Amino acid sequence: MLGRLGFESAALDAKLLTGHALGLSALDLALRENDPVDGHAAARVAELLQRRMTGESVARIIGEREFYGLGFTLNAATLEPRPETELLVDMALGALPAGGRLLDLGTGTGCIPIAVLANQPDASAVAVDLSALALETAQANAERHGVGERLELRQGDWFGSLEDPPPSIPPHKGEGGERAGNPQLAPPSPRWGGTEGGVESHTPEAVSGLFDLIVSNPPYITSAVVETLAPEVRDFDPRLALDGGPDGLAPYRVITAQAAHWLRPGGWVLVEIGHEQGADVSALFLEAGFEDVAVHRDLNGLDRVVGAHHL
Repeated sequence: MLGRLGFESAALDAKLLTGHALGLSALDLALRENDPVDGHAAARVAELLQRRMTGESVARIIGEREFYGLGFTLNAATLEPRPETELLVDMALGALPAGGRLLDLGTGTGCIPIAVLANQPDASAVAVDLSALALETAQANAERHGVGERLELRQGDWFGSLEDPPPSIPPHKGEGGERAGNPQLAPPSPRWGGTEGGVESHTPEAVSGLFDLIVSNPPYITSAVVETLAPEVRDFDPRLALDGGPDGLAPYRVITAQAAHWLRPGGWVLVEIGHEQGADVSALFLEAGFEDVAVHRDLNGLDRVVGAHHL
């Protein structure tokens, strides 16, 4: 059925959805593939397959997506974490010093800071999102992976939920601090698994202080192009997390204009970009006074992350 409609992964999709509907692992499903299925279970399988036929992704139907070796719960307010964003995590782990403090803007599922904290047990993070529903999911994901006490979640628009830091905080010092010198040269870290809207903060009412690293995977698709995306994205991913304005650069203008105010001297900013935005986003960082601005490519050879150094 899915194959006739042109779904390239039709067989795998059908297996995953059938296993989910029946509550069976892939192994159990293979061992019991000839077992009879009652009418209720068959109807459940048919319902999930019908949802897939409309273009809804398997991960969104199941409600979970793997990222950086960890499972992340999804909801209607969150994007699905995608493999290309793992480069941002690799680079963040190379740039964040021991005991460092991370800020993630537009966190969604929380996949970026949670993956970082799961692999750097002495680090802490603040994650911001405009959606209370997204933050509820991020909190659940943080607790699931044992980093909830080190991740503070704040609802707001970019830097709007943060409180002005003290006028002078020295650069972060500590074991491993030399990694903050050049994230583009740091090797990828090993992977291992493991306000409002009901979101609790683990620190005082307002966030204060500076950060060693700011990361973001912001909306970067131009408004006109959003309408041309595949149904799987256009019809099911939250528009708020896709639309980067008329030229796709609106979020980067905010980040580049304000990030230095929130960084310790020597801190870094790492942002994911669309594969044709490297030059434009780099120019914004340079205009804002950042140094060592560089574009980094993903495993497909496409521009994916821009890094910039605050001296």
